[in-house]
Amino acid sequence: MATQVYRTLAKIVGAVLLVVGIAALFGGNFAHGFVREQLEAQNITMPTTEAIDAQVASGRITEGNAVELRKYAADGPMSTGPQARAFADEYILSHMRAGAKAAGVPEEQATYSGIGEVVTAKTAQLRAELKAVPENASKTDQEIAALAAQEIANPATDFSLAKEIKSLQDLRTSTFLDGNTLRGMLLNAYGWWLVGTIALVAGWTLIVVGVGLLALGLVLKPRASTGDGPVAARQ
Repeated sequence: MATQVYRTLAKIVGAVLLVVGIAALFGGNFAHGFVREQLEAQNITMPTTEAIDAQVASGRITEGNAVELRKYAADGPMSTGPQARAFADEYILSHMRAGAKAAGVPEEQATYSGIGEVVTAKTAQLRAELKAVPENASKTDQEIAALAAQEIANPATDFSLAKEIKSLQDLRTSTFLDGNTLRGMLLNAYGWWLVGTIALVAGWTLIVVGVGLLALGLVLKPRASTGDGPVAARQ
């Protein structure tokens, strides 16, 4: 009786695991296919080995970045999650940090918000510098702020600090804002690719276990009676 129960349970659990495993495979394949479709639509080409070496030589990326990027150097257009992660973390982020370093931004402030803090501090310095000009001595704080904004927007300004602020603003918006946006998209794609990969591994594992349990339920034989029951006792 107990053996029959075990056989039935093995068949039921095996069938359930088999169905769940197949569903997991479907989900994993769908996730990979969706991510591949979205990445290919962006038409981002992975850098070649020559381009990677040139970036290392120029200081835009480190040799550590290059090691990771070279794994996908010959892969052509981006189409997988690992490619997206490598491009986001080893190429875009490294370029963002290199740009901040070239602009004199401290390493701990090489972020979108950090550069904003640097811009705010330098703008305060520019306002103080403008306030020190004799002809501006009687201007209000609002007028000085407006004058500072004009100098920052003026390509021909005579104030080097205004030119520096404008360069930092451009770095913040064109490099860090756009870079973070693209990195977010790529890392999100990598996250879904990883979910798909886990689903595929789990799916195959569940299928193997499910098939094993089904086979066990089919081949497991009931134990023969030992003759120790009530009938044997009366003989």
